[in-house]
Amino acid sequence: MTPDPIPPRGGVRTLAAAGVLLACLLWAPAAPGREPARIGVAYGPFHRPGQSPHITAPVPDAHIETDLDLIVAAGFEHVRIFGLANGLNRIVPIAHRRHPQLKVWVGVYVCGRHHDDPNDLHHTRAQLNEAVRLANTFDTVAGIVVGNECLPGEPEACREPVSVEQLIDDIEAVRRALSAAARRHVRVTSALSMLAAVERFETQGRRVAAHCDLLMVNIHPFYNRIPAAEAVPAFAGAVQRLRELYGADGKQLVVGETGWPSAGAANGAALPGRDHQALYVEGVSRMARVTGLDLFLFEMFDEPWKSEAESVGPHWGLFEADGRPKSDPPFPWAAK
Repeated sequence: MTPDPIPPRGGVRTLAAAGVLLACLLWAPAAPGREPARIGVAYGPFHRPGQSPHITAPVPDAHIETDLDLIVAAGFEHVRIFGLANGLNRIVPIAHRRHPQLKVWVGVYVCGRHHDDPNDLHHTRAQLNEAVRLANTFDTVAGIVVGNECLPGEPEACREPVSVEQLIDDIEAVRRALSAAARRHVRVTSALSMLAAVERFETQGRRVAAHCDLLMVNIHPFYNRIPAAEAVPAFAGAVQRLRELYGADGKQLVVGETGWPSAGAANGAALPGRDHQALYVEGVSRMARVTGLDLFLFEMFDEPWKSEAESVGPHWGLFEADGRPKSDPPFPWAAK
């Protein structure tokens, strides 16, 4: 089926502005005295020609330093990384030395395959131990995210997803191993999909959340096959549903990923494009600031290696693979 044509820029902006207004009306503003929303960014360093997490050669320190410089210059104070293999564990010490104000949320790759091989940093047990070591050593580690959509049925789960019981054991192992000093400022959680958090609330989401310091959920309206103009209200509706389900426990909600691709194939009525990406990012950023919601935009750089997964995979970056921004300052995530 031929996708609907992209409306003129002004028309998209008008529709998106109306969507943001509607989305903000779905929530009450942030409570007085609450800290302003923290808008962070997801970061993977494998964005230069020939780089891939499947290649064993680690990314050079100089590349990571340049990336972190761009992240800080773009106005981000929180960064989320995914896994600690292939030299990703060097991001924390490099950031600590170069940008001590930058808070890092360390990701642990969780998979059932070779889960307990302590000698292979690609697999879970070694990464759990390394995450704890980093958090106990560097006070710039703000969080440890144990698994990203790693349960059965979740979109990002590996071929051998872990059980709910195993994921809970992994989360609790990290909590127990943190030093008393680290425990005071490091938040331990797992990133759930909406499928696990909402559709499987009783069997997955509720059980995992009970062992987390905060609730982290990835929300991607692009995969709802809806137009960009409807994406911000859809995002707001998803957050509202999460608050309804999990609000009684009083835990903070953090959106672990949200974004919009700038290129690639349409997904139903969801059309990739730079204008659509900028408008969505601006909309959710404005709403986050109004409501006090912490979130991580997905992602900092285009990563060409992700073309092996799907056509939009390489195009979620706020910046091109070569480090050029896709939007002119002021950046859309700085929207007030």
